[in-house]
Amino acid sequence: MQIAPGAGDMGAIAGRRWAWTFAFAALYLGLAARCGSPAWAQAHRSEPAPASPPTTTLTGDWGGLRSYLDNNGVTFTFNYTNDFLANVRGGIGPGAVAIGVFQPQLDLDLQKLVGWEGGKFHTHGLITHGPFFSPTYLGNILAVSNLEAGPVARLYSFWYEQNAFNDRLSVRAGLMSADSQFLQSRTAMNFINNAISWPTFLAANLPAGGPAYPLPAPGVRVRIKPADEWAFQAAVFSGDPSGGNGSNQPAALPTGTVASFRGGAFFIAEASYLPNQGKDARGLPGAYRIGAWYHTSSRFGDQRFDNNGLSLADPRSTGIPLNHTGDSGVYGVIDQMLYRVPGSDDQGLSGFIRAGGVPQDRNFINFYADGGLVYKGLIPLRRILRKLLLPGAQRGNHDRDDVPGPDGAVVDAAAGGAIHHPSGRRRPQ
Repeated sequence: MQIAPGAGDMGAIAGRRWAWTFAFAALYLGLAARCGSPAWAQAHRSEPAPASPPTTTLTGDWGGLRSYLDNNGVTFTFNYTNDFLANVRGGIGPGAVAIGVFQPQLDLDLQKLVGWEGGKFHTHGLITHGPFFSPTYLGNILAVSNLEAGPVARLYSFWYEQNAFNDRLSVRAGLMSADSQFLQSRTAMNFINNAISWPTFLAANLPAGGPAYPLPAPGVRVRIKPADEWAFQAAVFSGDPSGGNGSNQPAALPTGTVASFRGGAFFIAEASYLPNQGKDARGLPGAYRIGAWYHTSSRFGDQRFDNNGLSLADPRSTGIPLNHTGDSGVYGVIDQMLYRVPGSDDQGLSGFIRAGGVPQDRNFINFYADGGLVYKGLIPLRRILRKLLLPGAQRGNHDRDDVPGPDGAVVDAAAGGAIHHPSGRRRPQ
C-alpha cells in the first residue's frame, strides 16, 4: 500500500489510521504472551535500543508495507540470536547446549504518527529457549554467555520516552532495564561474557539481580545533556524485579511478565564526560563515566553472621543471615580510542576499564573490575566475508550509547540501523 506525495490531508489521515491499526494489533499480541513457571537467572541483559527505519532487511520490504508503515511512524523488528556452548573438560562435567533468544519489537515515532514532537514508544517481547549451561556444567559465578536465562517468555519492555530542547532533555518511563542505559562502554560491548553485560558487583548483590536481563522493572529515567561533551542521568526503579520482598538471597525467578512495585527502590545516577564525539573532532573519541547507586531494601543478608549474631558457619547458627537495611555502591568507566587508522572514522585500537565497589558485609561480590582491548579493521577481508556469510545482517549504529550489533544472529532489521542483542549490548561482529 502506497500513498503518493501530495495526495492531500485525506490520504495522510488514512495512512495514519492504517498505521495505528498495525500498531495496536502488535501491542495486543505482545501483551497476550505470558508464562509463569519458575527459573533461575544466571545472566543479565537489557532491552534493545529503538529500531531504526528499514532500508535493507533479511525479509525484504514486505511488498512495500514495511516502508509504508515506517513512513507513518511504525517500525517492526524481529531478532533471533543463538549460541552453542560446550564444556569438554573440567567444571561439573562435560556437556553441550544450544540456547537462543527471540525478540519481536515495535517502535512508534509519535511525531510521524500523530505529530507529537519528540515522543517515542517502544515495546518488545523476550522468548528464550535452551537450558542453563554455566550452572549445569561449570558451576562458575560468571556465566559464559550473556544469553543464558533458561526458558522464559515475557513482555520485556513497555516504555514511553519524551525528548525536548533538541534532545538535551530526555525522560523515559515504563517497564525497562538499567543495563542498557548505565555503565556503558562501547568497546566492552564487543565481548559476550555475562559479566560484561551487567557487572557482577550489581548482578550478584541486588534483589533478583536488579533491573537487568532477564527481568526489567518499572522505572523512570531522566537524562540531561547541557553540552555536547557532558551528560548527566539518574533513574529510579522498583526494588525487586521478580515481585519478591527485596531480599538479595538466591531464589527462583518467574519466567512470565512481571511489573513489580515491591522490595524497596533502586536509585542510580551517572555523570559522563564525552570528548571528541563529532566526526570533525581532532582528538580521539572517549567516554569517562562515574556513577553511584543506592537500594532501600531492608533485606540485604549479612555474609558472615546470622540473625542471632552467630557465625553462619557455627553449628548452632540458624542459617538465616542477619538483615541489613540499604545497600550502595560506586563505579567508574573509562572507554578510550587509542589509535585510529588514518582516513577512517572508527577503525583502530580502543581500550576500556570498568570498576565498582560495594560494602563487604552484605554483598557476595564486594569489588569488580574488567578491562580489555579491541582492534577494529585488523583483517581487510573481514567485511567481504561478512557480506558473503551473513546476507541481510547489519552493523550497529555507533552513534548511540545503547545500540548493539550482530554475530551469528538471524536478524530482521534495518541495515545501518540497530541490530539488537537482548542485553542491549553489542554482540561481536
